[in-house]
Amino acid sequence: MLPLDRFIPAIRAAIPRFQPDPTRGATPNAEQETCILHAPSVPLQIVAGPGSGKTTVLVLRALRHVLVDGFLPEQVLLTTFTEKAAAEIRTRLIEWGRQLIAYLRPQATGELIAHLDRIDVNRFLTGTLDSICEGALRDARSATDPAPALLEGFAADAILFRRGLSSIAYKDGKLDPTITAFLRKFNFEQEEIHNAGQLMKIVRPLFDRFSHDRIDLRMFRSGPNAAARDALATAYEQYSQELASTNRLDFAKLEATFFERLQGGRLNRLTDRIRAILVDEYQDTNLLQEDIYFELHRRAAGSTFTVVGDDDQSLYRFRGATVELFRDFAGRLHAAIPGELPVRHDLVSNYRSTPEIVSYFNDFITTILTSPPPESPRPSQKSERSVLR
Repeated sequence: MLPLDRFIPAIRAAIPRFQPDPTRGATPNAEQETCILHAPSVPLQIVAGPGSGKTTVLVLRALRHVLVDGFLPEQVLLTTFTEKAAAEIRTRLIEWGRQLIAYLRPQATGELIAHLDRIDVNRFLTGTLDSICEGALRDARSATDPAPALLEGFAADAILFRRGLSSIAYKDGKLDPTITAFLRKFNFEQEEIHNAGQLMKIVRPLFDRFSHDRIDLRMFRSGPNAAARDALATAYEQYSQELASTNRLDFAKLEATFFERLQGGRLNRLTDRIRAILVDEYQDTNLLQEDIYFELHRRAAGSTFTVVGDDDQSLYRFRGATVELFRDFAGRLHAAIPGELPVRHDLVSNYRSTPEIVSYFNDFITTILTSPPPESPRPSQKSERSVLR
């Protein structure tokens, strides 16, 4: 394999983007190098602000696993949150991987030559977690089992209404006020629910959270407003039974089914080959997805585990994302898999904004943090402000 101390020089020599440029300094920079070269035996948490090169680091660390650690691309799993980001990562893996191989091949000897001949950079396991789950469930089924059908939103909502809500939420052709009153608290505007469209708008994310947050329906039923809770739990169960009986999945149940089969040892075709797990945008992970990543790491014995995220950019709470999972990653992984103690590294250099913008905001934030709190206005000042308003 390629010696570790030759990997960064190879990057700078083989990939035009990283060749010396006096206007931007050495790339990868020292922070990025630390993350790329971090020992694979110790889980790694990378906290990366906007424009700090987190995608670059993730891609180069994946390539390091192949060229230095001796993994094959098909043994490296790299997930991110959106299909657009997944496509960008895959493009970089293929482009930079080919450039590195072309640079190394003329000077390679012995074991490295044989390894380079086995590498196909098109075979990295990349995508969103949903796409990885869908592919694994399709590939792991027996020859006589039909592939599960993944439903798009409109089709899934139609089944949810027909097979779950319509018989539960309506009485004498009208929405049950007990249920609508309970659901109002989940409506951002706190408005009354007048029709099926408004009902579905609230119930769909609620039911998705049943899966994402690993909700115990028995406990859910036992809370306040028990009648409404019981009706909703029953509707969810009926919907779930309909999907199961027709071999269909919505996106939330796709991940739940994947996790159940992973726990049951039915996805060994996937876990037996994985040697590296890298997760982008980990701050947008929900509880179910955390369970999936931890179980993948546990079952892919000896795998290396890297997560990248920014707790200031958690945008998907409405889909169950819980930023605390990233913030507390080290403790949660150690609790789930005793003996696993992640190391944290931060990327703080911003390459996306001009130096003037970075300097201005750094000064502003420093001033806010170091300045004493403002004094409360005197009553007379407060009354003057009220008048001026």
